[in-house]
Amino acid sequence: MISHIILMGITFSFGVYFIVLKEYFNATAMQTLWIGCINTGLVLGGGPIAAITLNKFGCRPSIIVGGLLAALGFLLSYFVTNTYQLMLTYGLVTGLGFGLVYTPCVVMVSNYFNKWRYLATAIACTGEGLGFVIFPIIFNLEIEHYGWRGSMIVNAGIVLNLVVCGFVMKPCQTDRAIVKMDLIDASLLKDFWMFLFAFSMIFWNIGTIVFHFIVSDYLIENNIETGKAIYFLTIMGVANMIGHPFAGLTVLLPSLPHANKWIYVTSVLIYGTGTLLFVLDTTYEWYIFLGIVVDFFWGLQLGCMANVIIDLFGMEKFNHSYGYQMFSQGIGNIIGPPIAGALRDYTQSYVFSLLFAGAANVMSAVIMFIIILKKPRQQPQQEEVKPKSET
Repeated sequence: MISHIILMGITFSFGVYFIVLKEYFNATAMQTLWIGCINTGLVLGGGPIAAITLNKFGCRPSIIVGGLLAALGFLLSYFVTNTYQLMLTYGLVTGLGFGLVYTPCVVMVSNYFNKWRYLATAIACTGEGLGFVIFPIIFNLEIEHYGWRGSMIVNAGIVLNLVVCGFVMKPCQTDRAIVKMDLIDASLLKDFWMFLFAFSMIFWNIGTIVFHFIVSDYLIENNIETGKAIYFLTIMGVANMIGHPFAGLTVLLPSLPHANKWIYVTSVLIYGTGTLLFVLDTTYEWYIFLGIVVDFFWGLQLGCMANVIIDLFGMEKFNHSYGYQMFSQGIGNIIGPPIAGALRDYTQSYVFSLLFAGAANVMSAVIMFIIILKKPRQQPQQEEVKPKSET
C-alpha cells in the first residue's frame, strides 16, 4: 500500500506542478503537459518492460532499481533550465523508474491471494487514493517553502522509500516460477479481446489523466482561488480513496456473473458523464460535488482493474495481460494531455479539453460493454499461492 501511496500520489498530482511550471517557464499548456504525460505514460506504458524484469529477476529487484531511478530523475530535475529538460528528467527518468515499481507491486498482491484476491487487491490499491489526498497538499507546501526546484530534492527523498518497500516485501512462490514463462506471450497479442480491451484502456486513460492534469487550472480560469483549486485535488482524492475498497465487495457476490466488470464499466460511464458536466460554468460547490462523484467512481475503477483483467484473461496469464494493458494505458496517458493542451492553446479555454476527456471515457465504457456481452467468461483458479523465499 505504501508503494501505491507514493507512486500514484506523485504521478497523478502533477496538476499542481502544471500550474507552477507553466507560469515559471512561460510555456504553453501543451508544452507543459508533455512533462506530466511522459511520466505517467511510462509509469503505465512501462508495463511490458517491468514484466520482463520481474520475470527475469523477480519482483523485489525490479522495485528496488525502479525506486533508485525515480529518485535520480527528481534530483536531476533540480538543475533543469527549460521544460524540454524536465521532459527528460521528471518525465523520462522518473517515469521509467515508477514503471519498474508499479507492475511488480500489483503482481505480488495478486499472486498471494485467490479466494480473497478481489478484496486484497482493492485494499492494496486504496493507497493510490490516499496518495491522491496527501500529495497535492505536500507539493503545495514544498513549493511554498522551498520553491519548485527545492521540492524536487524533497521528492527524491520521498521516493527512496520505494527502495525500502522493495527490500521488505516478502517474495511469493511465483516470483521465481514465472521465469520459466516466455517473456512475450504471443497468444495474448493475437487475442482479439485483448486488442479490443487495449483500445478501451487507451480511451479510459485519455479521459482520466486529462481531467486530473487540467482541472485545477480550469477552476482558476473560472475565478476560483488558486489555493481552493489545488486543494480540490485533495477533495477528489478522499472520494477516490473511499471508492477503492468498495470494489473488493464483489468477493461477497460469487454467484453474480461479471460483477467486477459491470461495476467497472458503469463507473467509467459515470466518470465520463461527470467530466462532461464540468464544462457548465457554475459554483465551486457544484464543482466539488462533481469532483467527489467522478473520483469515487474512479476509485472503483482502479480497485476493480486487476480483478477485471484476471476475470477476462485468467490468472495464469495475469503478469503479461496486466503488462499489456498498462502499455495501452501508457499510450492514452501520452497522447491525451498534449491534445487537450493543444485544444486549450487554440481556443484559450479548457471547455473543449474537458469535452474531449469526457467523450474518451464514454467511448471506453462502450467498448468495455461490448467485451462483457460477447467474450466468454474466464474460469477462476481455486488454489491460493503461498509465500516462499527466493533463495
